[in-house]
Amino acid sequence: MKPMKPMKIVLVIDQFDSGNNGTTVTARRYAEQLQQRGHTVTVLACGESGMLEDGVKKVGAPENRLPLVDGIIKSQGMQFARPVDEAYYQAFKGADIVHFYLPFRFCRRGEEIARQMHIPTVAAFHMQPENVTFTIGMGNCRPVNDFLYGWCYREFYNRFSYIHCPSQFIADQLREHGYDANLCVISNGVDDAFVPRKVARPPAFKDKFVILMVGRLSAEKRQDLIIEAAKRSRYRDRIQLIFAGRGPKEADYRQQGASLPNRPSFGFFEQEELVKLMNACDLYIHASDAEIEGISCMEALACGLVPVISDSKRSATNQYALDERSLFRAGDADSLAQKIDYWIEHPEERADMGREYARVGDGIRVSACVEKAEKMYRDAIQDYHDHGYRHPRQGPIKRLLHPNTEKMRSAEFEYCPAAPWKRELLAFLTTLFSPLLFLINTVYFGFTVEGRRYLEEIEGGVTVMNHVHPMDCTMVKLATFPRRTYFISLRRNLDLPFTGWLVRLFGGVPIPDTPKELVQFQRQIEEAVLRGDLVHFYPEGQLVRYHESLREFHRGAFFTAVRTGRPILPMVMTYRRPGPLLGLFKKKPCMRLLICAPQYADPALSRNAAVQELMERTRRVMEERANGPTPDYQVEPSETSEAYN
Repeated sequence: MKPMKPMKIVLVIDQFDSGNNGTTVTARRYAEQLQQRGHTVTVLACGESGMLEDGVKKVGAPENRLPLVDGIIKSQGMQFARPVDEAYYQAFKGADIVHFYLPFRFCRRGEEIARQMHIPTVAAFHMQPENVTFTIGMGNCRPVNDFLYGWCYREFYNRFSYIHCPSQFIADQLREHGYDANLCVISNGVDDAFVPRKVARPPAFKDKFVILMVGRLSAEKRQDLIIEAAKRSRYRDRIQLIFAGRGPKEADYRQQGASLPNRPSFGFFEQEELVKLMNACDLYIHASDAEIEGISCMEALACGLVPVISDSKRSATNQYALDERSLFRAGDADSLAQKIDYWIEHPEERADMGREYARVGDGIRVSACVEKAEKMYRDAIQDYHDHGYRHPRQGPIKRLLHPNTEKMRSAEFEYCPAAPWKRELLAFLTTLFSPLLFLINTVYFGFTVEGRRYLEEIEGGVTVMNHVHPMDCTMVKLATFPRRTYFISLRRNLDLPFTGWLVRLFGGVPIPDTPKELVQFQRQIEEAVLRGDLVHFYPEGQLVRYHESLREFHRGAFFTAVRTGRPILPMVMTYRRPGPLLGLFKKKPCMRLLICAPQYADPALSRNAAVQELMERTRRVMEERANGPTPDYQVEPSETSEAYN
């Protein structure tokens, strides 16, 4: 059997450095295991960049502080990363696949960049809506939870063909709420460190029955229920509760547990300490009302610790209970107290069941789970190469689409309108809004242009520029005014309910998705160039804000120039420091657009060779123009007229 080629895998997650939640713990273990299996793993997350101990590369991003809710986020032991295009670019370069962990802004922007870079993607569903709603006191409000499932789909998960689900329970929930991707059920897995061990029992545990729960101290985890059950137990004088975790409810739980004969212990434990603690305890309780999988419970049973688990219908963890002795009625302190008393009174049964649970833990090791994840990655990569990126299907939850979306799929759709009145409308709108664009770009961005004279040398052509700012298309519009200019744009920019029309009216042309659309697209933009219009490409593809150098080019713009016999007009966006006055309120650099001499294809070469040579020469011209005078690389236009028509 032919060995599988190693992959370059990028994991994108807001928080990676501190393993104080199940999602981060899972990402860290997957990264380590994938690296050990021969893959190259890069993690993009909040914090500093560098190489981690296990050989995993980390690309850091700044923290994104949210003033109104920052306290709640910190109390949950979480932090969010701020989207920075340069960080995405550095992490994604050369990647075979990108794996996103959470549906928040950091991952949403990352998916956009990965799509622009033509990299296959998968997502994981680790954030159960109840994790949010219990924090704000609305955990039992089904309409709110349903709304969050829908929001997650509309804003993020409808972009993916493959979604990693840690349990069959959450896969069923997603299917029920209209998620129509391939839902890959793969456990987060248990690290090999979690095994039964003989450890010296701390003196503080002498003559105590020690009960452990690991998890955030938050409302949905129901540590309050464990404290209440301990109070109702016949053996309350012997019970010692240990809560391993941090969270916003710690002060409340300390106060609630103060009346117990043995006050509960609270703390956070690193992995090695946690393994020892689990092997020193007598019983594990998982009382959560809502849980996607329950990795801490899996770790406990892998250490041979008998669990007592809530039978909540919103929790997947109860799947690990081997019989009714390990289940209690969700939210019922009396039921939980009865189970605690049973296991205290039957130590021999507890020892036997501990060995059974340890065997269960051996069957869900993270190494086996990562092997399944590898298959998911390869399937997603193959699916991308066969079908491209996923478009939301019509279903119970629909993404808002621009009316032009369906029209684009028909043979009659006009990418670059040929009718004179439509072309004049584009010119009118450009003229109407040019003063406003001029004011915004020159005053706010400090925008200047050099080399406008080169526009006078060409009748129609293809303009190219590095893509470094969301507003740089408007700067090109100003630089080429009053020429009609069309911009090759991502289709989703035309899918937007209101601004999509504006993008279209101002010359936005959507990148096609299918071969049939591509033929029509290519024909129409060539006709526009031959009519004397300008068609603007970003040959780098993706936007990376304020990137200092040129990135890899794609061939589309140069293919169009060769096919039409018209020139490439290179432009390169550079930066300069704000002047003394502008520098008082502007911290970021000013934008300066340098227009280079037109570049014509070499007629002595074959079409493919001419495209490649023109692309490389244009890049060289742009690099040298950014660092000095325009080099004399151009081929005279008379040599190329009609050469490739």
